[in-house]
Amino acid sequence: MSSSTLDFYWGLSSLDANQRLESATQLISALVTFQEAMPLSKGMATTEEEMAKLCASDVSYAVTRLIKGLASPRDGARQGFSIALSELLARIQCISVKLVLSLLWRYTEATNSMKGQEQRDMHFGRIFGLMALVQSGIITREGTSIVEIRKIVMELASTGAKKSYLREITYVTLASIVPELSKFEFRDEAISMFVAVALDNGTIETPDELFLAMCLRKTYPSYNWNSAFPHWHGKHMLSQKNANKLVPILSEISTEDPSLFSSWSPQLHTIWNEIFDLYFNKERADEVATGGPMDFDILWERVVEKGLFAPGASQFRRYWGFMVFERLLPHLNEEMVPLIMSPNILRNLSDNVSQTSKSPLVKVGMRTAEKLVEICEGNTKIGLAVLTHLLNQKSLERPVGTNANSLRYMMANRIVEKLDSDAIVGYVKYLQQIFLKPRTSNKSGSGVADLNTVSNASSKFLDNQRSWALEQMIRVAKFAQLPITDELTTNVLNFTIAHASFKLVTTVGGVSTGIPELDTHPSPALSAATSDYCSSALISFINDLTRLNTHGNNSGDDKDQPDSNVDTTVSPSAAGRLSVGCSRAGIAWSTATIAKLLKDASHTKAKVALRDFDEVKPVLGDMLKVLRVLESKCAEYAKSSVDTALRFRALEVFLGNISILVAYTSDSNIRAEYIEVLPELKECIEKLVALLDTNSSAKKSKQSKKGKKTKVQEDEDVEEPQPADVLTDIIISLLAKDSTSVRKLCVQVFTPFAGMITANGLDSIIGVLQAKEGISGEEGGNVETQVELMDDMAVNSDEEMGSGNDNDEEDDELLSTEAVDEELRRKIQEALGNSGNGDEHEASASGEEEEFDDEQMEVFDDKLAEIFQQKKQMKQDIRGLKISFVNFKLRVLDLVDVFLTRQPESPLVLLLLPMLLDLIRSTTKDSRNKPIHDRAFSIASARRSKLPVGFETKDGIDLLTSIHERARRASDKPTLMMMSNVAMYMARAVVENDPSAEPAIYDLYRASLTDFMTRKASQMISDFFMVPASRTQPTHLLPFWRLAAVAIAEYGHPLKAVNVFRQVQAYTLAAGIFSNVSRLETLDDTKQFAEPTKKLLSGLQSAVLDTVKFVVSEKNKNSASGKLVIDQQRLREILQTSSQLIAKSVKSNALNSVAKKALQPSAEWTEAFDALSQSPSFSSSKAIVNLCNSLKNIDSLLSPTSADGPSRKKTKTKKTAKN
Repeated sequence: MSSSTLDFYWGLSSLDANQRLESATQLISALVTFQEAMPLSKGMATTEEEMAKLCASDVSYAVTRLIKGLASPRDGARQGFSIALSELLARIQCISVKLVLSLLWRYTEATNSMKGQEQRDMHFGRIFGLMALVQSGIITREGTSIVEIRKIVMELASTGAKKSYLREITYVTLASIVPELSKFEFRDEAISMFVAVALDNGTIETPDELFLAMCLRKTYPSYNWNSAFPHWHGKHMLSQKNANKLVPILSEISTEDPSLFSSWSPQLHTIWNEIFDLYFNKERADEVATGGPMDFDILWERVVEKGLFAPGASQFRRYWGFMVFERLLPHLNEEMVPLIMSPNILRNLSDNVSQTSKSPLVKVGMRTAEKLVEICEGNTKIGLAVLTHLLNQKSLERPVGTNANSLRYMMANRIVEKLDSDAIVGYVKYLQQIFLKPRTSNKSGSGVADLNTVSNASSKFLDNQRSWALEQMIRVAKFAQLPITDELTTNVLNFTIAHASFKLVTTVGGVSTGIPELDTHPSPALSAATSDYCSSALISFINDLTRLNTHGNNSGDDKDQPDSNVDTTVSPSAAGRLSVGCSRAGIAWSTATIAKLLKDASHTKAKVALRDFDEVKPVLGDMLKVLRVLESKCAEYAKSSVDTALRFRALEVFLGNISILVAYTSDSNIRAEYIEVLPELKECIEKLVALLDTNSSAKKSKQSKKGKKTKVQEDEDVEEPQPADVLTDIIISLLAKDSTSVRKLCVQVFTPFAGMITANGLDSIIGVLQAKEGISGEEGGNVETQVELMDDMAVNSDEEMGSGNDNDEEDDELLSTEAVDEELRRKIQEALGNSGNGDEHEASASGEEEEFDDEQMEVFDDKLAEIFQQKKQMKQDIRGLKISFVNFKLRVLDLVDVFLTRQPESPLVLLLLPMLLDLIRSTTKDSRNKPIHDRAFSIASARRSKLPVGFETKDGIDLLTSIHERARRASDKPTLMMMSNVAMYMARAVVENDPSAEPAIYDLYRASLTDFMTRKASQMISDFFMVPASRTQPTHLLPFWRLAAVAIAEYGHPLKAVNVFRQVQAYTLAAGIFSNVSRLETLDDTKQFAEPTKKLLSGLQSAVLDTVKFVVSEKNKNSASGKLVIDQQRLREILQTSSQLIAKSVKSNALNSVAKKALQPSAEWTEAFDALSQSPSFSSSKAIVNLCNSLKNIDSLLSPTSADGPSRKKTKTKKTAKN
């Protein structure tokens, strides 16, 4: 053996890959040189002795040493030695598989005497040796028999079964042997052996086994795989017939056997390399076309979307999901965007991107999102598709602030700025081309749609393609952050109108139809389902455009140039308000839609596909004339009165959208309902136009009289319903319809007219909210919905049923009336037949049923089942009506919210507040009406800066009185605090409206205070008084100051309150109100607070003195139980609160002098505290003793330098008590 090769072995274990490769190259070169010096021989060495004869000594030594080194854990020894061994075996032709296996088994044997790490090294060494053997190619040399192949397969399968962390690499090694089997005569026997040993006779339960099975079937397609894998169907392992087996295997949840569980690894399993190569390698296109694997989108949805990213999936599976997502990104095209932007995947992406932790899951999520954004930046079509899908997911519509790591932020700031108008127009044209000529579902290596169009594609696939394209177009057109132009929006709108309205176009001699959007015929023709989808998409699109302002989205070079169609005399804020729902030319999108439809319908070469269009067309023509009038009125008043212009625009949008619903609604019954609304709406609009014209012309002369009507004027108004009130009734009737778009439209139209609503209009709203289920509106009222009428005929009043029972069916059964029983009895008699008399019935009841044969009994059973089915259906219908009634009230509550928000200064607010409070109270314990309770509670709890004006003081005082009465019997604390806010709101309004009413307000709060202190069942708490004091203006604090003084003076003394707890609350209430003393510094004059402060502090000293005397006397002991009336805890609270209150008064510059005059030292005061500190019942409390020492010296408390003393001592007392 030459010493020149020994140094090369050290380099093989280097951590540097280049160094290992260089050492291996030099070693193999030297060994080959030595071997070439040996005499040529055709023999094959199967033992070490034969190897010594046929090979150079350095080669024999190298083979043995390289095999031994495979088990070395040092640095990169395994990698380096396996590379060298593989190359050496490939270059030396006289070494057999049998010899290598013999040496490998000898030097890599794991024995029980070895430690765990040593055993692992041996397992790794054997696997690396087998990999080198396969990669060298000697496995196919002459002399290799089925025995060696079986030995290798059994060893790899056994190692993988024993050690889960080695399973993947062992099966990858097995898969590398599969192509070599074709070179053996015993190929079929070897394949059968693979199936039996490595695949457990075709029982495939792990990804490793699936990978090997796919390799076998791919390499040897002619083998009888149906018998080899009896439980797997189809021509391919990934056939859709095997989907139920594939999903758990690829998600690695297919087995309950712990021995088959995979060890988690941050690398993606090798099976995914085979899957992506199958679907996206063009060279395997024929295999995909003829082999029958399922479509890639089905595989992705089943395995990734609903498997790895399923709700509740572990973080390990989500990690693998992100790895699969990354593997797909290089193959991503715009058609695959809906596949990857599914709700589950988006939610997981967004959640992980927004995290601040550095966990592996967050890191891989961030990396995946970053790669997705980079692809979107480089491909406009993919970027737009991803962006529109991302922003359409409602599950992500939660506030994320300006977090730079949020998925939406990444999209909006990195993708949008890469886009311009040309790119967006190109994307829309591309989508329109897909709609007109959908892509085929033929698979060409990608498993997704091909670029060619075929005529035999399934109608469902074509419909899905077209609906996706149309949905994408609409999303782009209404996405406010993109640089959208009116031309693009009009293009998308007209395209949708054309394909929603016309289904047959005839051309003669190539002459154009006159409708540009129909010049290119859809191929194949649109199905009925696609036409209906276009109609519904158009309705939704117009409804969204109605609420959007796209005027600020000028594109590219035009961004800094003024729009020539915008009136520069109108202020920017007014122009922004007027631009909502219309183009830059001032034309509402709904009006443009009706005009486009009627214009195109006049062409003789276009056939309208809309149902009953001949009946609807005259109605639409009349409505278009009204729309044009409203459009001109809006433009006329845009300069002089923006509010009036907004009202005209709202009417135009309202009428236009309802007209669109009439034209494009597919349900004839719903269309008829909208048609019935149009005449009344048209008449109302005509009156509103006249009224708005009159009001605008006389605005200056009537402005001073705004909101002030005489009794005679109000009576005159009652005789003739105001147009705004009629509009409100129409809006309420439309809100009863189960349509989200109509609900949003009604709220949008109601907003500008809220200021014109009278008390009669609000009565309509209040009547709906006060109506009970099963009871129509009050007699003479103007609100009577169909839901109420149907409910009235179907069920009894809620008062009879009870509001707290959730089992509606049981309630209905228990409360069934005699009329229902008679109806049921009548139907049963009809089923039995009416030929019998009473005696016959008695006989039947006594059991004489022999008169009915089998056939009659079968008929009777069928009729009886039908009767009970009808009864069950009736109950379900009733329940559905109740749910609809709840939803109806919720929509009407939106109008209440709009009115209170837009018209906070209206005196009509006083009508809505008590209704809201009654509604909250009546739905508190009703689970079915909980949404109504929560919505009303939210509206009533909202804080409003502006106050109602112009109301009668008596009305305000009466409302405030009712609020306090409700608060005293509130059901819970949140409701009480809500009423506290409403009471404070009304108190401020009353004082602002009439300052002389302040004493009356003080009397109300004092009455509530008396109820709190003297009635044990009172629901009042101290926060009811303290929270309003902290939120009111300093100028309005005087009543609360007086209230605090009364609380201490009347209820701070022993036995004056209903119990000791309420006595303590009197001190807490006074201290809480007095904590606002620092806010008095902002007032110019605080003299008015001097007298209440003096009463408060002098009353405090008197109450504390009486309390101290009481607690040390025999009266403090309960004669029955012997317990203290005022115990240590309550007394400590009283003394602490008093100390804090005194300290705050001394530190106040405004009230310091008053505090010195009010608090006077006396011998009685000092003696009382000395007696308390020495009392056997209280001297054990160090906190009370410290407080006594602090409070008994009034002079030290009044000293500014020691004003912080009590608080410091209190802190010290807490620490002492803790110790």
